[in-house]
Amino acid sequence: MWIEQIRRLKIVGLVVVGIVSLLVLRLVWLQLLQGAHYKKNAEQNRTRQISVQAPRGVIYDRNGEILVSSRPSFAVSIVPHEYTNPQEATPLLASITGVAVEEINQLLADSIDFPYTPVRIQRNADDVMIARIQERQYYLPGVVLEAIPVRQYVYEELASHVLGFVGRISQEEYARNKEQGYHPADLVGKDGLEREWEEVLRGTDGIRQSEVNASGEEVRPLGNRPSVTGRGLVLTLDANLQKAAEEALAAQVAASRTIGEPAKGGSVVVLDVNTGGVLVMASNPPFNPNLFAGGISSKAWNELIANPDHPLNNRAIQNAYPPGSVFKIVTAAAALEMNLTTPQEIFDDKGVYVLNGWRFYGWNVKGLGKLNIVDGLSLSSDPVFYELGRRLGADNLAAYALTFGLGKATGIKLAGEVKGIVPYIEWKQANYGEPWYPGETLIAAIGQGYYLATPLQQALLTMAVANGGIVYKPRLVNQVLTPEGSLAVSLPPEVLWTIYLRPEVWDTVRQGLIAVTTRGTGAAAFKDFPQTIAGKSGSAETGRGTTHSWFACYVPAEKPEIAMAVLVEEGGDASVAAVPVTRRVLEAYFGIPNKQLPPAPKTD
Repeated sequence: MWIEQIRRLKIVGLVVVGIVSLLVLRLVWLQLLQGAHYKKNAEQNRTRQISVQAPRGVIYDRNGEILVSSRPSFAVSIVPHEYTNPQEATPLLASITGVAVEEINQLLADSIDFPYTPVRIQRNADDVMIARIQERQYYLPGVVLEAIPVRQYVYEELASHVLGFVGRISQEEYARNKEQGYHPADLVGKDGLEREWEEVLRGTDGIRQSEVNASGEEVRPLGNRPSVTGRGLVLTLDANLQKAAEEALAAQVAASRTIGEPAKGGSVVVLDVNTGGVLVMASNPPFNPNLFAGGISSKAWNELIANPDHPLNNRAIQNAYPPGSVFKIVTAAAALEMNLTTPQEIFDDKGVYVLNGWRFYGWNVKGLGKLNIVDGLSLSSDPVFYELGRRLGADNLAAYALTFGLGKATGIKLAGEVKGIVPYIEWKQANYGEPWYPGETLIAAIGQGYYLATPLQQALLTMAVANGGIVYKPRLVNQVLTPEGSLAVSLPPEVLWTIYLRPEVWDTVRQGLIAVTTRGTGAAAFKDFPQTIAGKSGSAETGRGTTHSWFACYVPAEKPEIAMAVLVEEGGDASVAAVPVTRRVLEAYFGIPNKQLPPAPKTD
């Protein structure tokens, strides 16, 4: 019996030894002979974790019309950690995308601290580019096609200088903002509201995890953290009125050129006198911000910066011009407030004014005859304002100009606003090393000489008259919205400054501005217009034999709603260029059908 048991135990032992031997041999085979193969396979099937770009916030006009949103697109990107063959892959990638090898290398170098974050080499890739990437995927390890949001400016050039554009973050911008989670290849607001409201519009990127094989192809998703869309903005702009203003301005620039004027561009600014809300801020020529959304080409960029009319300049705030006869509002108010004239005083416009033997001519060299100050404003008499300027003196005139907001920034939330120039005696000595001459005061009193103002400042000047001295800070944003579109913050009006003049002074200036359009230089253009317009034209000489065309006004005169300023840069006489644009914009605002304007007489 026991012999049988021993025999069975031996058999079991042999079986166990055999099984163990087989296992040992299998392990030896796996570890020593096939270890490299399985190690490679294990490394090639791995987890990829990459960031997912968040859409920027939507921008609406005051009526809820979408002006800027994001649309789906594809980007050609590199995941640095997986980009294992740059020597061969980078030249191939450059040939497909059109992005230089040096630029790709620089983008990768900038992203060295972000091995798992895609470096977007070419945004807004078209179908041909996508197909070429897919065909050569084996030779492009670490190159992926991402579905990303791309900024879309719905009406292309409309309000381009206000909305701005996005572009790749610069090294300086990244250094300032990297603590806020920015990546060296991110797009950020570069100009306009896109720049000024970057922190609001920017969303929060998400994360996507997936398992990928040796070719970089996704095997299966492993999970994700969704991106969060940026917050939205509701603007004060009225898209329809903005469109009407831009069309009227562009048409007039073209028309002025047909009669031999250079007409380099222009601007229209329309403000809500009760809130400071900017209803229109038009600058001509415009540009298309969509050019920048996917990365602007070198050709398109060079065309923009080489254009002699400077389409990237926002002429409403970034360029300053001689204010011309619109400045006579300041001169009249200052002389009345200082009791240097009265509404009853009669002046004699003989077409020329003589000071110390020097002759200063008016726009009508035959003379306009006997005029009080209201008549002087309505007919834009230069000799009347030469005399008022002599009485005031350069420094008093400058003090009132500063009081009305000239020579200082308005603080509108847009980059690049210039202050313009308000000259005075010491200013000239400091800047030119020359004394101030008496004749320069006369020229200053009619808005010529050293004085410079922006279209926005001219609009605020008429707002001050409309409101009896109360000037609201110009603003472009009414509300900030949550990513879901509900109200987050409402931005109230803010008084910028208050100009304290006697009520009778304001009344006299208002009478003069109403007389301009009822019986003065603007009467022909605004004949039969159903609303009373209080305004002032200006034809400002450039010193180059050309003339900037101005018109500034508020409407309706009895109960003001809007203040506006129109400039046609080197467009010719005010009545020929700026006044017709003004009428077209007012027709659009009040819903009045366009009327064929009569030929305009030459004025100031």
